[in-house]
Amino acid sequence: MLLGLAFLSGIITTQAVASWLSDGKYAGEFMSIGIDARALGMGGAYVALAGGASAAYWNPAGLAHISAREVTLMHAEQFDGIVGYDYLGYAHPRNDASGWGFGIIRLGVDDIPVTALEDPSQGLSDDNRVIVDHWTSDTEMAFFAGFGRTHSKLLSYGASAKLIGKWVASSSAYGLGFDVGVRLYPWRNLTFGAMLQDATTTALIWDTGQQELIAPTLKVGGAYKFDLPTLIAQLTLAADLDLRFTDRGDADQFQLGSVTADSHVGLEYLINVSGGGIALRAGAEPSREQDDEGFFGNYTFGAGILLKNFRIDYAFLAHPELGDTHRVALAVLWGHSPGLF
Repeated sequence: MLLGLAFLSGIITTQAVASWLSDGKYAGEFMSIGIDARALGMGGAYVALAGGASAAYWNPAGLAHISAREVTLMHAEQFDGIVGYDYLGYAHPRNDASGWGFGIIRLGVDDIPVTALEDPSQGLSDDNRVIVDHWTSDTEMAFFAGFGRTHSKLLSYGASAKLIGKWVASSSAYGLGFDVGVRLYPWRNLTFGAMLQDATTTALIWDTGQQELIAPTLKVGGAYKFDLPTLIAQLTLAADLDLRFTDRGDADQFQLGSVTADSHVGLEYLINVSGGGIALRAGAEPSREQDDEGFFGNYTFGAGILLKNFRIDYAFLAHPELGDTHRVALAVLWGHSPGLF
């Protein structure tokens, strides 16, 4: 009942402040990139699979199913190295079928040149050229803290709180938001997940007095795992749909009145070898230039080496407009005896 009220309140709040949302529809864009190399390798189709130290971000309901303490470090070079993107997370299981975790995201663009004329009082000319006056940067950060609990064999649920900070040149902004999520297990190997990001609408307040609101996004998805015993392997297929309760026009794949949506698909082929494993992944994210690149234009690939207490994952995103992205993640696990996933 509480989760249903949170979903409803997010939608009602969004409609009540629609006049503000037109200014803030991209205010939280850095948090929509996604964390974890496994998730990127699968095209961002991860809301039904989220677990471990990335669950506080992807779906806090996944914190209910962690079986070991975990620390995860991730670094990504976004868009040909222009943007640095990092994540540090920790997850901790409890003995009452629940778990908690936290994480920090940082996105930074450094060494941004600010130009000016050599003599600002005069017009542009051969003797008064444009020079670099000084350098600045853009830093955006979010701190997540979440909790998940198992309600029954069929259902788990969770919630996360997040503190957001943005620093652009000499200006700064801060905000507080909340996410809620659920996971369902209707049949063996089949999982459904749903999460409402920014459930009550997240406000960013700048030191200039300007306010930006981040509208709720409903992420729904499913995953199915095929056991392949003759190949000592497992194949996972996953798909997600992101429904944003604000009109982003052509920036998203689908236009549903005042709601826009994006889809994600991915797969993972996991080979079990003597208690460890090797994973191969592929996926697709939406293309912003569908006429030129097709419905899915941003293809992802990834691989992972999985051991009992150690995992390393790599992902690659081939973006047709903004250049390539490389992402590496390292996870260390201890405490209980974890499975591969």
